[in-house]
Amino acid sequence: MTAPFRWSLAKREQLGSLIGQQPIPNQDEHHFLPDLRATAARIIALSDDAHLVFIGRTPENFYDYLSGVFNDVDDAPNLYLIPFSMRWAGNRGIEAIAQAKRDGLLDALTALGVDPHTIARSARPFALVDYVAEGGTMENFIKLLHRTTQETTKDWPAVARKLRIIGLRTQTHNSPNTWRWQQHQDWLDLIPNITIKNVSAPAGFLGHIANQQDKVTQAHYEDRWAQPINHAEQPTQSQRQALAYAAHLYDLGRLRDERRALAKLIAREPQMNQTATRALVLRLKGT
Repeated sequence: MTAPFRWSLAKREQLGSLIGQQPIPNQDEHHFLPDLRATAARIIALSDDAHLVFIGRTPENFYDYLSGVFNDVDDAPNLYLIPFSMRWAGNRGIEAIAQAKRDGLLDALTALGVDPHTIARSARPFALVDYVAEGGTMENFIKLLHRTTQETTKDWPAVARKLRIIGLRTQTHNSPNTWRWQQHQDWLDLIPNITIKNVSAPAGFLGHIANQQDKVTQAHYEDRWAQPINHAEQPTQSQRQALAYAAHLYDLGRLRDERRALAKLIAREPQMNQTATRALVLRLKGT
């Protein structure tokens, strides 16, 4: 597999002593966790029972927290964390990326279960979730997924029908003049009927997870897609600290009170009238 190795938080034997002596990083618990919980609730409500595909490293916290929340919850959506870092593909775009690198990315997507064949055959849609500033990372991911589909299954319409987009956006005052990123993207012609939803979150929260927070996984740019991954590589100190916090979020998500707090927030969303959303809320309240 050509994706960066990531420790399973559900299998603590994998972690060994990596987090045993690590203090939980100070994330300003009085604001960070409520913002994380509230944003996660809106993501779930807007996803309407879709599998959640978190793109890159920025949404790591959501993946770790919801992995704990959904642990042992019947029929919960699948969660995926895609190692993908590419805001700008250069003047020639993705066409300039070597075949070997694109093959490496496809190998990683296949191993994770987010390849074109799997998406097209899935009973559930796949919601792509990421922080969106101007849309560059989402654009490049969709274009590469389209390219690999054309090279493999050749059935892009079947893949496109299963895709949704949930953009994490900085909270602003809504007005007719508000800049809406999806209105400025010519690449959306590839997915003309796609459902795009945006989740607003506080600027401090999104700025922290996007630009300041230590991450468990290394950035996975195109130059690394075709390189073999050394699973024995020792994590850096910042990775160990991030891993300790990831385990903290996973454990938090498994708590009954935390699941009920999240379910309560989901229930306040207008999408609570969706059958699948109501059913998930009831299962979270009962676990």
